[in-house]
Amino acid sequence: MKHFDLIKKNGKLIIENLRCGCAHDHTIPDMDIYIRTGLLDTCAECIKDSGLGQNALLVADNTTYRLAGAKLQQNLINAGLNCRVFVLPGDNVEPTPEMADIIVSHVKDDVDFLISVGSGVVTDLTRYSAHMADKPFAVFGTAASMDGYTSITSSMMIGGMKISKYGKAARLIMFDPAVLATAPMLMQASGVGDLMAKYGVLVDWKLGSVAAGEVFCPLCGELLMMALDKCASHIDDILSRTEEGMEALIEALILAGLTVLIVKNTRPVASVEHNMAHYWDMMHVACGGSPVPSHGICVGIGFIYCLYFHEMLKNADLRRIDKERVRISRMTRQQKKDYICACYPPGAGEDIMEANEEWYIDWPENERRIDALAAYHEQYIKDAAILPEAEQVIKCFERFGMPTKASQAGISHERLRNALLCTKDFRRRYSVAQALSELGLLEECAFKLLERENSL
Repeated sequence: MKHFDLIKKNGKLIIENLRCGCAHDHTIPDMDIYIRTGLLDTCAECIKDSGLGQNALLVADNTTYRLAGAKLQQNLINAGLNCRVFVLPGDNVEPTPEMADIIVSHVKDDVDFLISVGSGVVTDLTRYSAHMADKPFAVFGTAASMDGYTSITSSMMIGGMKISKYGKAARLIMFDPAVLATAPMLMQASGVGDLMAKYGVLVDWKLGSVAAGEVFCPLCGELLMMALDKCASHIDDILSRTEEGMEALIEALILAGLTVLIVKNTRPVASVEHNMAHYWDMMHVACGGSPVPSHGICVGIGFIYCLYFHEMLKNADLRRIDKERVRISRMTRQQKKDYICACYPPGAGEDIMEANEEWYIDWPENERRIDALAAYHEQYIKDAAILPEAEQVIKCFERFGMPTKASQAGISHERLRNALLCTKDFRRRYSVAQALSELGLLEECAFKLLERENSL
């Protein structure tokens, strides 16, 4: 069954006629999306058609203003729109509430909408600021580096931690493949890493539907597979940074990101590999050490470890799980609480447990999940057939110049071990790591991965 219609007309991407019988309340996003070469010169038409208003506040950083912001500003003025500019100060801007407050202070009464010119940080700050100022906003994306352009949340740095803060979805999103092609290769690598991890997300989501009662959405599954196929079939073009490759990559990322708006949560796009990336970033901010690569690259590294976890789960004989051994070796509630708090920076463990009502399950529920996973195991192996081989992903990432293991990314052995063992509890998203933990196999599997890491 085809679950939606996808239309592309004059560079405008339209998804309509959603058809799905799952329990999610599906919503077609009220959002205009354009992907078209030459759009930097004609974006004023899109803004006028979107009905955002006459008066804009353009937000950019030093790099993106030079790359596209100045020209976009002039195009808006030439089209009869008013456009003031706020260039974020400094060379390494952090998405903090304090920076958002500065942006909001530039939103005068006559400003109708904000427009971000940039990628992750600029978009997050503009989205959050637009929410605080109660104004709509638009996006002109400058890098195919993430799937978050369509998001309704902003990843904000608060008290040394990255915290998702609710905002509002952009009313208009625009991309010019010629502009995207000018971004550094590692930004495209970040987009590819973020996107390829969706293979694992899909399999984890089905695991969660069996073990934890999560509702799997076939519509989102179809959108994600379309995005993955589009990326995979254009890898050479993406590596060459052709306009066709940039269009394919950003369209794939947008299709993936739209699933979040359609079902109103991030389950379709993130699993434990994202938790690992957030953990490494959080630990660097709180405790120092080598700077970690971008979010998408860390997600890609986490995905590789998850592929090995999936291989171990596929090869496990779940009919021979010793339930009594699992029961005896389980942490008590207090032990697990102490463990989570010890692994994360001060205060973060408590926040994780407060946000995740299932951070601890009792033994009867654990036993039920063991039985459910054992009954599902044969079908799981079939569902997991979509996963690429880890070595295949490693070779692909290496072509982009990406690190493919923690040590290459400046991540210490201890932070890798903790990521493998504790980040399964970071969000209410079931994963292969959670399944291995409930089967009493996670520590053994993580130890094998750490041994492999040390031997390479």
